[in-house]
Amino acid sequence: MQSKFTQEADFRQERDFGMKISATFEFLAAHARPLGKAVVYIVLPVALVTGISLGLAQASVFNRALTQPNRDFSAFGAVPTGLGYFVGLAGLLLTYVLLAATVYGYVLLRMESSVQEEVTPRMVWQKVRGTAPWMLLSLVGVSILLVIAFVLLFVPGIYLAVPLSLFMVVMVMEGGSFDRTLRRCLSLISGKWWSTLGLIFVMTLIQSFLNIIFQIPQYLVFAAKALHWPFISSDAAMMVTQSIATVGASLLYIPTIVALMFQYFNLVERKEGIGLRALVDSIGQKPAVVENYAYRPDEEGEY
Repeated sequence: MQSKFTQEADFRQERDFGMKISATFEFLAAHARPLGKAVVYIVLPVALVTGISLGLAQASVFNRALTQPNRDFSAFGAVPTGLGYFVGLAGLLLTYVLLAATVYGYVLLRMESSVQEEVTPRMVWQKVRGTAPWMLLSLVGVSILLVIAFVLLFVPGIYLAVPLSLFMVVMVMEGGSFDRTLRRCLSLISGKWWSTLGLIFVMTLIQSFLNIIFQIPQYLVFAAKALHWPFISSDAAMMVTQSIATVGASLLYIPTIVALMFQYFNLVERKEGIGLRALVDSIGQKPAVVENYAYRPDEEGEY
């Protein structure tokens, strides 16, 4: 059976709330192998380094707290701990940018390629190389904008957070400058603010519940350190479990990224009808002629 979401018309469709969630998991099931390869090659190394860095920082905090319980410690109470968390937080930011750039770059290549052509990790990497640096800078700008909005007044921050959730997909699919992308997000979300918020809420809820599975090993190590069980409370165990938690959280963010992508296509289609116009233009086009077909003697050909 031919896999779904292999051409542009499969993406550019109007979808209601349930159809967007359904399309998210159908897309992930249909493209699990090629998209998974791209994520492994591009995102996984950064996620592992991030997990190791956070694991070392957490191990340092626990060890100091257990050996010197009378002192007041914070995550940045010492230079090594603070440096570890700084590297870890920077790694989380980079992991998110690479993940969004990889998923959206893969989809853009899938839309631009023929049905038979396979999208390889090398092709995706070429897209990521061109978009990830600008996405990283833009994400910093978006974060600063949201912080200012929340500080000035809480409500504007919430209002801006919803349209800005489409910032990455708009930047990859349409290109353009920071201010143009920002205006485009605000324009697309007009009249669909609540439905977009609902989609984000549902996908985040699913992501949070599933993320507990990857957090369980880390909780066991925390408990072992508190109870002084040496066989599973080593620093190496802390690094391993933190790496598992970081990689798991990264993978579980993919459905949310894909759901926002389908919301983007839905909003564009409702306002501009790009997919519908392309479908109308394709009506009446002659199908490809099958060449090198030899008729048997008892056949009369086509009437």
